[in-house]
Amino acid sequence: MKDRRLTEEAKEYLTRSNKERIEYCHQDKWIGYGAAMTLLGLLEDKFDEPTQLRPEGLLIYSEYNNGKTAILKKFYDMHKLQFDHINDEDEIIHEIPIIYLQAPTSPDEGKLYSRILSELCVPHKYNEKVIEKARLVSHYLDKLNTKMILIDEIHSALTGNLNKQRAFVDVLKQLSNQLSLGIILAGTFEAHSALSIRGETNSRFPSIELPTWNNGKKFRSFVATYETCLPLKEASNLADNEQIINKLYYESEGLIGKTVRLLKKAATKAIKSGKEKITLEDIEYLPTLK
Repeated sequence: MKDRRLTEEAKEYLTRSNKERIEYCHQDKWIGYGAAMTLLGLLEDKFDEPTQLRPEGLLIYSEYNNGKTAILKKFYDMHKLQFDHINDEDEIIHEIPIIYLQAPTSPDEGKLYSRILSELCVPHKYNEKVIEKARLVSHYLDKLNTKMILIDEIHSALTGNLNKQRAFVDVLKQLSNQLSLGIILAGTFEAHSALSIRGETNSRFPSIELPTWNNGKKFRSFVATYETCLPLKEASNLADNEQIINKLYYESEGLIGKTVRLLKKAATKAIKSGKEKITLEDIEYLPTLK
């Protein structure tokens, strides 16, 4: 058995109660695997781009539950700091450089504006006229020097009436043009198809696919790294156990989100059972009902 490896934070939790350790296991952990770090670098480049008349956005697409949201939220956390500074007129300026939101569940311009205003903490009436919401959005995005909007689950808004879908995408482009905003979209293959039909993925929202894993070295490396974040008192050595790694891959379907959930569930079982390490029987998404 290899020497035990744990993060410093996971080591600290080894002496805590079972309840605290289980709660820690279920907390989200950031693992900087290759594709995620490449995407963060790409987003950083776009965030740092100088003002342009027609800023180029981005569509990140993949299967459901494959880590898109985690990457967007990681980037948001890196840049979300709100700060004040004094401008040339000795005025205190409050800034919100980036906002993150989930797309509305229909191509509804008014709902999009409401979500943006809520993220900017701007009081408004939900049933306010769309034109007034649009005015508030433009005013406050400009006043707060917002540089980028991250819109997750964009496939939800690209459904139903095609004319409404077109109008919704046009709103995004107009906001981007008017305020020199970088707009980053994340969604499923359905979002990619919807935007490709209009040629948007070749012009305003070039697309990049976040692939699923294959059962190879990168997948095993991710699992081994994630194990170092789990405060179990015995080493599981998951990446070296052929049966466990194969079952983990099969149950997760190569999706990072499902892989993480399986590991969280398995670690919880290991603590509750007193075994203190993950076994083959612990790798299951849902229990078998007998």
